[in-house]
Amino acid sequence: MPEADHSDTTRRGLIALGTTSVLAMLGYATTATMLLSKSTTPPRPPAAPPVWPVPVASPAVSLAPAPSGTPSPAGPQRPTGIPTGRAAVAPPPESPAHHTAGATGGSATPQATSPRAGLVAGARIGLGLAGLPGYRLRHHDFVARVDAITASSGYTDRMDATFIVRAGRADAQCLSFESANYPGYFLRHRNFWLRLDKANGTALFDQDATFRPVAVGAGVALRSVNYPDRHLVPALGGIQLEPVPALLAAVFQALDPL
Repeated sequence: MPEADHSDTTRRGLIALGTTSVLAMLGYATTATMLLSKSTTPPRPPAAPPVWPVPVASPAVSLAPAPSGTPSPAGPQRPTGIPTGRAAVAPPPESPAHHTAGATGGSATPQATSPRAGLVAGARIGLGLAGLPGYRLRHHDFVARVDAITASSGYTDRMDATFIVRAGRADAQCLSFESANYPGYFLRHRNFWLRLDKANGTALFDQDATFRPVAVGAGVALRSVNYPDRHLVPALGGIQLEPVPALLAAVFQALDPL
């Protein structure tokens, strides 16, 4: 082979070898760069699952039979100026009254008077508060409350504050109070609030509408016959049946109707 051809062949081989080396080096560099990039870049965290709003659970509803009311958790809220008892006097053995009528709530002929005058079956009365002249128990929108009621008050107000004393519907030794302007409607506690409801002939109504007078000072506290540890107490917005002694209860007096 001629010397010139040999030199050209050698030079082309060196160029091809150099090119191959350069390409190989570039390939190695690219691979290393990719590996380094993967090793230094922190992995992307997985996407968080969507957050769905959780509905607030409603209170559990009891299906068990309930009593005629639920006690007020805050207790009585007595308005300023509403007096309570000063000294309790134990009722006599035969108090408040003996009647010939049964527990039907009808009128009866009294055989003995109650500890306080006027609280006898068949009497037409107003219920005032001892030590608070001019204020009487009345019903308004069938809710019992204490209002200033005088002879100059309107006819409806005066009638709302007039009641007929009846023998206790659940206990003839106790008393019930029938509305004078809504015959057949009686004061009764419901959910431990005093209100005026129509008698429905049930034992529960008759018990809720029956009260035992307890002599306190110049009047009487009215004790529930079916909740004997509770007495009527003036509260903001009405009259409540609260677990307080007679000394801390409202002291009612029988007054002439207006």
